[in-house]
Amino acid sequence: MRIHIIAEKQKAAIIACEIMRAEIEAVALGLDHIETRYLDQGLHRTPARMAGRIQELVDRLDNRVDRIVLGYGLCSNGIVGVQARTRDIVVPLCHDCIGFFLGSPQAYLDDFKARPGSYYLTPGWIVEKKDPLSIIEQDYVPRYGRKTAEWAKKEELKHYTHIVLVDTGVDDLEPMRRIARKNADYFGMEYLEIKARSKEFFIKLVRGPYPEEEFFLVRPGETIRQGIYF
Repeated sequence: MRIHIIAEKQKAAIIACEIMRAEIEAVALGLDHIETRYLDQGLHRTPARMAGRIQELVDRLDNRVDRIVLGYGLCSNGIVGVQARTRDIVVPLCHDCIGFFLGSPQAYLDDFKARPGSYYLTPGWIVEKKDPLSIIEQDYVPRYGRKTAEWAKKEELKHYTHIVLVDTGVDDLEPMRRIARKNADYFGMEYLEIKARSKEFFIKLVRGPYPEEEFFLVRPGETIRQGIYF
């Protein structure tokens, strides 16, 4: 079900990925009627477990708030199966979180069409060491050894042409810039930096209203299902 507006002062809970903590906390500062809960970004590697973890928080928060808002896109169907109990759940109409950071689902589509070979990095991804070079060091090398790890990541990224650092306006960008450039140089990609209108989207996520072209509503008793929102 699509929605237009929900009262701004209703007590709300935001359940979101740790990656977007800084952006959400920046716009939720001082709003006593907003609660925030974050889940580890690593759940994206096991989307079958994501819905269960989100549901645990939904059930825990359900009777304490007037609405629950997910800080997740459809994320490889990781939110499929989450059910609204006695409160509405508001869900961004995004395939993944890049739409959040670029400012809207449409902004992401437009940017992707203009430059389909983009590998996006945000401050949160870099802080959580989810840039390609950190993934090699922290994840691939311990499992495969350095030679295979480097080869595997280069194979995964061989069709990408740009490392795109998204400036969300909430962090000191210079250390993030150095890491992003290092990734671009190592993988032979062009480096690009864009200042996104992400704050506007995070304000909507935290405070409402929720325009129907950017969010959908799950009513009490309804379950998020695959493939019905786009």
